[in-house]
Amino acid sequence: MSEFEAMLLSAAIEGPIAFGVVYIMRWHCRGPLHAALAVMLATAVTHPQLWTAVIWLFPRIGYWPALGIAEAVVMLVEAAIIAWVIGLPSARALIVSGVTNAASATVGIVLFT
Repeated sequence: MSEFEAMLLSAAIEGPIAFGVVYIMRWHCRGPLHAALAVMLATAVTHPQLWTAVIWLFPRIGYWPALGIAEAVVMLVEAAIIAWVIGLPSARALIVSGVTNAASATVGIVLFT
């Protein structure tokens, strides 16, 4: 799978989950549709750097530590983007980022390891 295909898959997984989290929790922000779009935007911004970082870190520290460190940084950056774009408090944006990234990372790990 190419990096671009992986990014599209991540966005396809994360967008609906972000919509569902904001909708179910009834969090005050610009709305669940904007949350889904913000998460997909954040994924498009961070995924190329995540991909490159994991490839660079893998031979130096191993696959799982590289993936864990890169995902943690991505979650923080994406939370900041989500908070800014939809007006969600930082803690809630971090929850959305964490849930969506956990889902897409899990799917990726299951499909490709």
